[in-house]
Amino acid sequence: MTAPRRGRPKGARSANLAEVRQQAASEKKQLKLEFQREITRLENELRALTEKYQHEVTALTQEVELLRRRESSYQLALDNRLHEVADHIHAVLTNWGGAELEQAQVGKRKRGRPRKTLK
Repeated sequence: MTAPRRGRPKGARSANLAEVRQQAASEKKQLKLEFQREITRLENELRALTEKYQHEVTALTQEVELLRRRESSYQLALDNRLHEVADHIHAVLTNWGGAELEQAQVGKRKRGRPRKTLK
């Protein structure tokens, strides 16, 4: 068994045990209050950041939806324009081919296939 320690406990301001306990209790209460303030501050900061995050996610979701709709309308317009151009090219090539056939003269060779000659 060790002998009771004499003098002031380490970190204590007084040698009286009741005062030391009271000092420890007040320090504990002070630390608890400081930690509670810090917890409250961090919870408020977390809440604010969560709200900001939700707001940004909502804004980005709306922007993505707007861009999808815009892309869809551009795709539709491009598809329509592509059909117009394809129809125009088909008509031009058909007319050109018909004109070439009208101008072409098909003559017979002595042997083999007929030959196309232009006038």
